[in-house]
Amino acid sequence: MRMVIAFTILALLALPAPGQKFDIDTDTPEGQLLQEIGSEEDLSKKAALMEKFAAEYPKHEATGWVLGQLSTTYAKMNEPAKALEAGEKMLQADPANAAGAHAMLKIAEERKDPDLIKKWAVLTFDAAKKAVEATPPKFEDSDHEQAWKQNVDFAKQVGTYAEYSLFNSFLQTAEPAKKIELGEALQQVNPQSQYASQITPHLFLAYREVGNAEKAIAIAEASLAKDPTNEDMLLATADYYMNTKKDAAKTLDYSKKLVDLLNAKPAPEGIGPAEWEKKKKSMLGVGHWMMGVTYSTQSKFADANKSLREALPLVEDNPPLVPPALFHLGLANFKLGEKGNDQMILEAFNYFKRCASIKSPFQAAAQKNLSAIQSQYHIR
Repeated sequence: MRMVIAFTILALLALPAPGQKFDIDTDTPEGQLLQEIGSEEDLSKKAALMEKFAAEYPKHEATGWVLGQLSTTYAKMNEPAKALEAGEKMLQADPANAAGAHAMLKIAEERKDPDLIKKWAVLTFDAAKKAVEATPPKFEDSDHEQAWKQNVDFAKQVGTYAEYSLFNSFLQTAEPAKKIELGEALQQVNPQSQYASQITPHLFLAYREVGNAEKAIAIAEASLAKDPTNEDMLLATADYYMNTKKDAAKTLDYSKKLVDLLNAKPAPEGIGPAEWEKKKKSMLGVGHWMMGVTYSTQSKFADANKSLREALPLVEDNPPLVPPALFHLGLANFKLGEKGNDQMILEAFNYFKRCASIKSPFQAAAQKNLSAIQSQYHIR
C-alpha cells in the first residue's frame, strides 16, 4: 500500500514554511522506517532511527528532512556537537534549508564560540541566499504560491540575521585576530551589509593591534572615500604615511583635510563642548605639526614656518612633538632669514636654543646649529 506522508517544517522566526510532502511506500523498508521515526517518542531511540535512515538512504528525497529533524532532536537532548554534525549533513542534502541552518546558528551562538559562529553564520547566509534565488516551482494553487513567497521572505530574514550574528560576535570578541576573522567573514558574505560600515573603526584598530598597518590603512582609506568627515581616520592615515615616509603628498593631503575638517566641524553628538575642544586642539596641533615637518623635509620653508607656528602652542602638552617642531622652525626661519631678514635669524636662534635645552634626538643638532648661528651672526 502506498500513501502520502506530509512532513511540515516550521520556520523559526514565526513564519510558516511550505509543508514538504514525500510519496512514501509503506510497504518498503524505508517507508516503514519513516513511519517508525514518526511514531517514536523516546528522543534517544528516535535519533538512532534517524541516524539509521540517513546512513542507509542518503539519496532518498526525505533524507534532508530526516537530518533536519535529527539535528533538532540532538539539540533537545542537549548534545550540541551532534546537532551541528547532523546540521552539516542536512545542508549537504538540502543546501537551501535556511530554517535548518538558522537553528544550527542559534546553537553555535549559545556556545559563544566565535569560530563556530563564523562557520554557521556563513553557512546560514549561503543557505538563505540559495533559498531566495531558487527557481519557483509550478504552483498548485494560490495557497501554495503564498507559502512559497512567505518562505522566501523568511529566508531573506535569515540571511540578515546571519550578518547580524557575525556583527554581534565581532563586537563581543576581544581577541584582535578573531575580530579580524569575523569582520572579514561579514565583508565576504555581504560587502553591502548594513553592519559593514559599523565594524570599520573596530576592524581598523584590530589590524593595528596585530601589527598589520597596511591592511589597517587600506580600511581607513576605503572608509574615508565614503565618509571624509572622520577625523580619527584622517589622523591615523596621515600619521601612517608620515611615519613610513612612503608618500609625502598623502601625508600633506590627509593632514590638510584633517585641519580643514576640525576648523569647521562642530562638536559631534554625544561629546560635550569642553571634551570636543580638548580633542580638537590636540588633533589640530598634530595636523599642523605633520604638515610643517613634511614641508620642512621638502625644503618648503615658508609653508613649514606657517604650519609649525600654528602647531607649536597646540602641541605643548604633547612632549614628543615639541623638539622636532622647534628644530624645524629653527631651520625654516634660518633659511628664510638668510636672504637678509635679521629678525628671522634671531627667531631661528631662539627656536634652536629652546630645542637644545630639551633632551631629545634633535638636541645635538640644535646645539650645533646654535653654535653656527652664534659664530656667524654674533648673537648671544
